[in-house]
Amino acid sequence: MEYVDNGTKPDGPETPEQQVFKAMHSNPEEAKYVNDKFTFEATLNGVDVTSTTKFRVNGVDIPGNTYVPFKEGSHSVLASMDDFTASFKFTVLEEDTTPEPTGNRIEYGGNSYPVSEVLWLVHAENNQIKPYNRNGVTCTVWAMLAIELDSNDEVINQFLTFTYVPIKANGKLAFPNNTPGPFEHLNGGVVTINGNDVFDTANVVYNFAGTGNTSPADDSPSPWTGTANFTGLATGTGSGNSAELFWNGTWNGGGRNLLAKAKMGNILNGFDVKQIKNFKTIESATTLELKK
Repeated sequence: MEYVDNGTKPDGPETPEQQVFKAMHSNPEEAKYVNDKFTFEATLNGVDVTSTTKFRVNGVDIPGNTYVPFKEGSHSVLASMDDFTASFKFTVLEEDTTPEPTGNRIEYGGNSYPVSEVLWLVHAENNQIKPYNRNGVTCTVWAMLAIELDSNDEVINQFLTFTYVPIKANGKLAFPNNTPGPFEHLNGGVVTINGNDVFDTANVVYNFAGTGNTSPADDSPSPWTGTANFTGLATGTGSGNSAELFWNGTWNGGGRNLLAKAKMGNILNGFDVKQIKNFKTIESATTLELKK
């Protein structure tokens, strides 16, 4: 083996920096199927040079840096800028024909899980609805539960939260779907999927549609029933703790036996779950007037 210059670096100008030109598919999470918009990008030494790069897909020039394929399979891309070129391939899948999920459900982790009952239960003590003062606003506390049970009345899926609901201006009870003000989330909610509690709720945002929501008249005795068309987005404290409830149908203000079978967790700042009879709708009252 012969060592040039005795293995020493010769004097003179430094070696020019190597120019690295790269091109790639930049939105693989959004673009996968026929008729999706695929976006390409190019970099030179890590600097974005997409705007000055020309792209060819399967040997044909394309305008700009986006491409909408009309057939599935492997596609080849050639990117060029000045004297630089780079190539890569991407695969297009058959057009996604999976229908969008519909119906009453919980969406969690990219999948849908059915629910078939909705219960809204207001906190009452001694057959009187208990009022709460939240920042100067008189509210009631509601357990809002969407649930799917098996043949043994064991929980399969559930979306359970607890919320402060402001009362009406006339001092009467407001149901969750006709509240005059925004909700405030309490601790203690839980999302259960396939019998497993996947996270405790740290917050929830409910949105009611402009139609499909009915409630009992003022002073109607319980048990109550109505209709509701709404969504609820619950989040937890951990990464990925998010689930969305979709409901359009009947709600009931009774069914304490059903609520008792739900996985309640720690609710209402230590409220005793065993005393479930205290968390109920009024059964005998003829007026819903709130008493402080």
